[in-house]
Amino acid sequence: MIALDGTSLTPADVAAVARGREQVELTPGARARNAATREAIAAHLARGGALYGASTGVGALRDRPIEDAERGRFNWNLLRSHAVGAGPRVAPEVVRAGMVVRANQLGAGGAGVVAELLDALVQAINDGIAPVTHELGSLGTGDLPALADIALALMGEGEVWRGERVEPAALPVPRIDLGLRDALGFMSSNALTLGQAALIKVDADALLSAWLAVAALSFEALQADPVVLDPRVHAARGAPGQAAVARRVRELLAGSGLEAHRPQRLVQDPYPFRVLPQVDGATFEALEGLDAVLVRELNARSENALIEDGQALPNGNFHAAELAAALDAARAALAQSASLIAARVSALLDPRMTGLTPFLAGDPGLDSGLMMLEYTAHAAAAEARSLAVSMAAQTVSVSLGVESHGSLAATAARHAGRVVEMLRVLTATELVITMRALTLAGLEPRGAGARALFESARRALPLELDDRRFGREVELAAAVLADWTWPG
Repeated sequence: MIALDGTSLTPADVAAVARGREQVELTPGARARNAATREAIAAHLARGGALYGASTGVGALRDRPIEDAERGRFNWNLLRSHAVGAGPRVAPEVVRAGMVVRANQLGAGGAGVVAELLDALVQAINDGIAPVTHELGSLGTGDLPALADIALALMGEGEVWRGERVEPAALPVPRIDLGLRDALGFMSSNALTLGQAALIKVDADALLSAWLAVAALSFEALQADPVVLDPRVHAARGAPGQAAVARRVRELLAGSGLEAHRPQRLVQDPYPFRVLPQVDGATFEALEGLDAVLVRELNARSENALIEDGQALPNGNFHAAELAAALDAARAALAQSASLIAARVSALLDPRMTGLTPFLAGDPGLDSGLMMLEYTAHAAAAEARSLAVSMAAQTVSVSLGVESHGSLAATAARHAGRVVEMLRVLTATELVITMRALTLAGLEPRGAGARALFESARRALPLELDDRRFGREVELAAAVLADWTWPG
């Protein structure tokens, strides 16, 4: 059971609920904060105070008054008019991730939504229900279309995922009566983007660990020079991510017997090995930066207006510029790591690097060996690079120019998810190739971590030297990596 207290939700918690179906509960303090904010909103409106999205319209219609008697209808209209998502359906696990984020944020006490709506959200999470919503519509100033879909589904409109099935949403019991600022209060968040970013962070961390283990295998296959991992090298630069990556690979290679400065070795190895700590260190630091943003945002009161000390404070906390920038940085770093893995694949297939047959073929000429897996690797790396374009380079102006800037964080998150998919392909491809190189060279890794991964891969992958459908082996290798964890 994960307690949603509005203060301590982590990316790992989000993944546990979205994927592992961990149950959640709102703490008494979280419920009390939401209720107190609701009471403050009611008192503010009773005094005749203006409140965006309650006593006024929204966007460029902020100058249009909403009468008290119209407020229930206005809330329904706001949800229905904002349910404009289009394009592909969002994966149910991403919707569930967004739901748990929004439930936790509501417990932080910035929205003051009606208790029945909050309860319905928590119940849907625990029942494994995910409202159907679509990818397009958010500009990074609030995931308004997706959250409108979620709220409407909780009240019986739209469709939901139940397991693998899509079915009509059920009417809630008890009935949910909307008033005050319930519709905008529920929607005023980037919860879906944050949920997706949390899943990306969890996946990228696991994948970084896996691809460093594969890289350690490749070090052993090529008998690469471990001097590039020397702590003195990394202390000289002072980059913490670089030092952390070098330390991890040293641990993976502990006991390997790889020697620095072997006489028969070239004076230095090619880039795919020599700059691994520097390139993957940048990814390590970018993911740390993303984590720092997520830990804040998962527990933030991002609503506009913010209700504080009985006052309504118009603000821009809904704007996801910082999240978009962190996702941009993560994508750019991941794309560089993708290119380096592709370069290592090319090195492993090059007889000038390995001393083995071209493309690791059993009978070169008659056999093509793994020639075409180089194409797969570089296609995946190219895809990753194509998705690394910064969202900060884009611009947007909507609602008659009133909302003249958007972070496009939702787009940044979708692209980051796709980059992670490409890195899965790349890492699995390198594993297939390095296992073949080790087989041809007659080597068995001796490094502690590298050996553990080698044993798992050897049980799953065919190691014969004949030509066959190697794409299937990439899928098998991906399954090995999905189950593999660093034993240290």
